[in-house]
Amino acid sequence: MPDIERAGQRVAYVDTAGDGATVVLAHNLMSHAGTFAAVTARLAPRWRVLAVDLRGHGASGGATGPFTTVDLAEDLAGVMDAAGVDAAFVAGTSLGAAAAAELALRWPARVRGLALMAATPFTATLADRAKFAALRGVLRALGPGPVMPAMLHQLLGASYRANDRAGVAAAADRIRATRREDLAWAVRSWAQRPRLAGRLAAITAPTVVVAGDEDTACPRRFSEAIAAEIGGARLELVRGSGHSLQLERPAEVAAILTRWIAG
Repeated sequence: MPDIERAGQRVAYVDTAGDGATVVLAHNLMSHAGTFAAVTARLAPRWRVLAVDLRGHGASGGATGPFTTVDLAEDLAGVMDAAGVDAAFVAGTSLGAAAAAELALRWPARVRGLALMAATPFTATLADRAKFAALRGVLRALGPGPVMPAMLHQLLGASYRANDRAGVAAAADRIRATRREDLAWAVRSWAQRPRLAGRLAAITAPTVVVAGDEDTACPRRFSEAIAAEIGGARLELVRGSGHSLQLERPAEVAAILTRWIAG
């Protein structure tokens, strides 16, 4: 995988190359760019795809310290710079959606279109922050084992957990293979994400908001709130999908992204 370095942090990404418009893909918490593989395969014949391993995840592991969703947005911009891309269609899931939204808000000229999947416009509540702090403590001290079932329940929908045991096992193995400190830093970045509500009306890029009907981490009402605030935004619902939309329902996600880019 090609990569960039920002302040000592490696950020790796997949680049399918090609002459078409560029699509940047950013995954969710406890995930990696490979979860977009089936989506990328469907988009790449027509468009260039940059699927990024967010810092602290996948080949961008070994985070040098705590990071924020703004740092992740800057990483996405850095990948675009390295790839020679001035502006792109940017799609993100959950943590990746938070980074994509920050990119669109801070550098609007760089975002030709925005897709926010399994996203939330809200900051974490005090109760959530307390739970995330406890989770970070467990991850650092004991690793993900004790909390793996709960994490997979949040990350993957009921249909996927019931019907794709191999996929669930692969997701668990990937989390186990991640450095404990990276897991903790990633949870911290999500717990301390800035509030997007009240800021989203400033987004001018054509936007599609995508929700899974089995998502318990960022339920449909979160997506509805986002779509209501961004002018002209379209809301799409993916049936039988939980939080990790790109992994659970790649064909449906690729179809939505294709309509969004082509439109």
